[in-house]
Amino acid sequence: MPEAGVYMKRYIFAILSIALLATVPFRTAADHEIVQADLVIENIRVFTADKADEKVEAIAVKKGKFVYVGDRDGVQAFKGPKTKVLLLDGQLLLPGFIDGHNYAYLKADELFSLDLSEYSTFEQYKKAILSYRAKHPRLKQVRAFGWNQDVTAEASHKSGQTPRKLIDQLVPDIPFIAFSNDRDELWVNSKALEFSVLNKNADRAEEINRTETGEASGIVRGKAMDIVVQALPQPDFTVEQYKKALRAFQKEAAANGITAAFVPFRYNSENLLQAFDELDRENQLTLTYELGLYVDPDKGPEQIEILKKWRETYQGRHYSIQTAKIYSTRNAFEESFAWDEDKFRNVLELLEREGFRIHVQAMGGLDEIFEGFEYIRARNGKSNFRHTVSHMSFVTREDLAAFRKLRLIPSVKPSALYDTMGVNEEAEALKNLNRMKSYFARGLPVSSSSDYPFGPMNPLYGIETGITRLHPEDGNDLKPLWPKEKATLRQMLRSYTVYAARQIGKEELIGKIQIGKQADFVILDKNLFNIAPSEISEAKVVLTYFKGKEVYRDGAQID
Repeated sequence: MPEAGVYMKRYIFAILSIALLATVPFRTAADHEIVQADLVIENIRVFTADKADEKVEAIAVKKGKFVYVGDRDGVQAFKGPKTKVLLLDGQLLLPGFIDGHNYAYLKADELFSLDLSEYSTFEQYKKAILSYRAKHPRLKQVRAFGWNQDVTAEASHKSGQTPRKLIDQLVPDIPFIAFSNDRDELWVNSKALEFSVLNKNADRAEEINRTETGEASGIVRGKAMDIVVQALPQPDFTVEQYKKALRAFQKEAAANGITAAFVPFRYNSENLLQAFDELDRENQLTLTYELGLYVDPDKGPEQIEILKKWRETYQGRHYSIQTAKIYSTRNAFEESFAWDEDKFRNVLELLEREGFRIHVQAMGGLDEIFEGFEYIRARNGKSNFRHTVSHMSFVTREDLAAFRKLRLIPSVKPSALYDTMGVNEEAEALKNLNRMKSYFARGLPVSSSSDYPFGPMNPLYGIETGITRLHPEDGNDLKPLWPKEKATLRQMLRSYTVYAARQIGKEELIGKIQIGKQADFVILDKNLFNIAPSEISEAKVVLTYFKGKEVYRDGAQID
């Protein structure tokens, strides 16, 4: 007679067997009702961003989440009379792309300001500005964007007049401001300076471009730009304007397969926060957003109280605020560190203690940034947060070691990896410029971004550039910039999916094609694994799904 221990073992085995069988979907009518999916897609090639070599041919979605990821035989049990079934022809399905750095709200400039970006001469600027005023005679201000510094510099040189006087002739009676195409400079008229009283503001003298005689030229940089803008009759866009801008942005994002984004604020706007909140309540957000509140280098830890208030007030189903955005320099023309170093360290320390994820944009001052994070590690101890540093240009081996030691996420803009100056060889001076492969080689979770609108939004453009180290429009005419830094396709795809999800703290929700994850995915017309890297940017998005619902369809590519 078996001993009691044997009976117990048999009992445990039986219970485990029953539990295991309970997880297997049987193909009975009753079970069909239980496991019936809302959507089944089969006969596809899937990059899950989970395992490198798995073979997945089908997915099933129910209530906005993946309930099946596997072969075609297994997905049959998830079909029911109400299931929508898409039988494709071997197209590539990927997790929805996640943009690690995207100024979505700047779409408001395009919709509600004068766009000068399409013009290349001052005469064209003049014609466009006069036409805009004629069409909007009741304006209390003129707001423009996209002007090129070289165009105004040339016109100023030829005429012997400052940019301010040139624009005064066109707009003499109301404030005129225009953001440059990189948004690092502001072109203003005399009325705008009068409104801001900036012409006499000694604290910002270094940020006001002046002639040899001390006259304001009409070009303003850095914090002085905010002073001018805040003094305008309408310094910010309205909530409704931001809502319209975000809806327009989302259409473009969906067409590019983007289903989530980190949106850092270049300025803090409660109108913008209200716009996100209202759209979320109205169920009109079709991306998952992580917002990054702006941290002012001219203020200290005291500013964190208002950031905390906004974080507590503005949280939604499809947007969240857990990140604080810090600029290391005042604009792209400066490499000098914008912060008092003690203030910088104190702000970092308090932000982390208050539960903020920190994102530092490093146009310069990388050493000071690392020292700041070293400081808070010593003060706060170990942290579960993965803070981010973005926009690095020259990164040494020592810098790479610091990223790893401090557990920092490098966020890169792949479209900036090619050589914008036309250098056609591996000059020694460029050895550390715009790394990519080196981050992956050290096990760092690289996040990629478009930096929209300062770069192409299309992730496929960035993926190709990260692999080829060439501008997609240049073809093979140039040699790649430092080819040792070429990344692989899988690495680049991960940088736009699972690693970007980690950057915004949402890796448990999105970033992979995995059972239980939110059903965000994109289907392309070409299998990226079967084409040359130089053809990747030519691939088209045919379908984009957010939370299991179709948000974009290219009718020309798929019925």
